[in-house]
Amino acid sequence: MEADPVNDVVTACRALASRGCDTGIGGHVSIRDPERREFWINTFDRTLGEMTRNDVVKLDHDGNNVLDDRFVSLGAEFHAGIYDQRPDVNAIVHTHGFWVTALASLARPLKMRHNLCTLFYEDQVMSPDDSFASIGPTLGMASTILIPWHGGITVGSTVGRAAALHATLEDMAKLDVTLDASGDVPELPEEARLPLRKVIDEMSGYLEQTWDLMTRQAERYVHR
Repeated sequence: MEADPVNDVVTACRALASRGCDTGIGGHVSIRDPERREFWINTFDRTLGEMTRNDVVKLDHDGNNVLDDRFVSLGAEFHAGIYDQRPDVNAIVHTHGFWVTALASLARPLKMRHNLCTLFYEDQVMSPDDSFASIGPTLGMASTILIPWHGGITVGSTVGRAAALHATLEDMAKLDVTLDASGDVPELPEEARLPLRKVIDEMSGYLEQTWDLMTRQAERYVHR
């Protein structure tokens, strides 16, 4: 089947909305054009849950609109920057989901309080602020970066992995922030984290299965 990146952006936006990452205007999903220094990204004037094919534009890495003049979030700058420095990344997700933002407002990484948290073990970083000058170098080769008092970003080799990782981050952030009120909650033993991550990601294909689920949720979200 021929790739349809515009549809994939729309599906990811709606799926993220169905998973509670749609808190108002703002947030973006992008997919790299493998043949040009360009990427598809949603516009700024709709919530993630409202996105249609008409709300996806294409930018070059200098920020110029290739297809039309719809306004895109100023945060599109970090998409171009990440694609320039990370050839392994083909999709980027940024939201201000309630729980991701709550975790970011604690100005600390996700704690290892559930087996799914191991997807972020040694693969999450904190940016000092929300400028690309900080986000890009801090992200390095990680897949997840939290922006203090702002939100979070996940990246992936496919839009499915980036979106599924982001939805999982929202779920685990909810658990983490909720448990914080309980005081000293133990984390997973250090020696268990990498083996668990291998089982969840490599052996079980959790993110790929979650993306399949999210596409079904996106369809139901539109027809609710």
